[in-house]
Amino acid sequence: MASHTAPSPLPVARPLAALPLPLSLLPILLTPLVLVIHGYHPFAGDAGIYTAGVRHILQPTLYPRNAVFVTAFTHRSVFPWLLAGLVRLIHLPLALTLLATHLFSIWLFLTASACLARRLFSHPSAPAFATLLAAACCSLPVAGTALVLMDPYVTARSFSTPLSLLTVAAALDGKRARTLLLIALTIAVHPLMGIDTAAFVVLLVLISAGRTRTALALCAAAFVLAGAAFALVHGIPADSAYRQAVSLAPRSFLFLARWRWYEVLGLLLPLALFALARPRLGPRTLTRALCLTSILLGTVALLIAACFVPPAGPYLLVPLQVLRAFHLIYCIGVIFCGSAFTTLAYRTRWLPTTLLVLLFATMFLVEPLTWPGGRRVELPGLFPVNPYVQAFLWIRTHTSRDAVFAFNPDLVYRPDEDEQGFRARSERDQLADDKDAGVAAVLPSLAPRWAAQRNAESSIDEMSDAERRATLMPLGATWLLLPPSASTTLPCPWRNTAVQVCRLIR
Repeated sequence: MASHTAPSPLPVARPLAALPLPLSLLPILLTPLVLVIHGYHPFAGDAGIYTAGVRHILQPTLYPRNAVFVTAFTHRSVFPWLLAGLVRLIHLPLALTLLATHLFSIWLFLTASACLARRLFSHPSAPAFATLLAAACCSLPVAGTALVLMDPYVTARSFSTPLSLLTVAAALDGKRARTLLLIALTIAVHPLMGIDTAAFVVLLVLISAGRTRTALALCAAAFVLAGAAFALVHGIPADSAYRQAVSLAPRSFLFLARWRWYEVLGLLLPLALFALARPRLGPRTLTRALCLTSILLGTVALLIAACFVPPAGPYLLVPLQVLRAFHLIYCIGVIFCGSAFTTLAYRTRWLPTTLLVLLFATMFLVEPLTWPGGRRVELPGLFPVNPYVQAFLWIRTHTSRDAVFAFNPDLVYRPDEDEQGFRARSERDQLADDKDAGVAAVLPSLAPRWAAQRNAESSIDEMSDAERRATLMPLGATWLLLPPSASTTLPCPWRNTAVQVCRLIR
């Protein structure tokens, strides 16, 4: 609780430009190592959505049937527009631009981690250890949120994450104008992550000023407001299409009640560690203020998710994905843990080095288990080893731009497919699949369109050709992706061990 006496000001942090030369070089040296350790999959996961959005900006005639699923994020983030503008400016292929942008985002994340660590810890080796641990933990899962610290591909989060860390550093510096500018940039790049950052900074500023009771009151008000919104819509039947979209197994991260026990532990453990560390820190220190801020924001997000985002509905708060506030908390926790390696170095120099080497090695070994279907680093120009990607590239060069494909909606989540984005890879449109359910979860207005298309093709592999024509052609499908075992008499000009590409004709 705040003292009744006027608090003394927090110590002033070092300015942004004061990184010594060896420390400023460390992110540059670590960037290629991060690429090799954690991999690079430029058209997979959420990158498939963002990259398809960039392609649509560059070529508006793409995706004539379902552009709404592609442009959903381009209407809410400046990131795809900036990336498309960069492609036009430098006149390089999108694949090369994505690689360069990914490398830059890694460097920026590591630099932001070093800057924040230097503000928090006085020992000269603390920023280096924090940067090393941040590099090792790029693919660390954030509890059960379906996020990692830094994706192995380029999305808006690739830049909202380092911008969030720089925002916290500016707030600790007391640079109000810079803090507001960075918050605005973060929101422009990724609105949800930007809002989480703004909430974190507001609590941090209040706690740093000794106004802890006000920070507690704001957290309580957020909880009460969420409860009021929940009560307001409770009893109103949820749209069946939206219920289906958020209830799919890949969307289980939206509901805390569906998390596994160790995923819930991933929320509780960092809060407990911050709570244990806080009493050991000085009463008026930056680190103590950050600990309490993380505890308050994490706790209120956890309580809102547990009380007001049930799997049975109502779903008013689902698009906010409140538990993703833990992403910034995890980033700060990694910086804290890395800086704590300086204490280990006092006792024995080899122990922190050994721990870092073991962590890098573990992440190196885990990467192919997470992405089993292709190369560790998918560099531009290399022939893909993933058979699904081979099919997508054949489609890009052998079908017309107005082609619309139908395939099993869970294809994107099959293990060897590696969540490779069909639209981003093939530059062709498709009927909605289970990945598009994530877009519908954020934008409920798209749920009816998503459900109509997704449910129509859910049994495509077992349908007869007559059923495929009757069901899929009215939705605009002109081509099919079928497993090699599927029975069909349709003309299929290309096939491999994973799929056959068939023309849907009368």
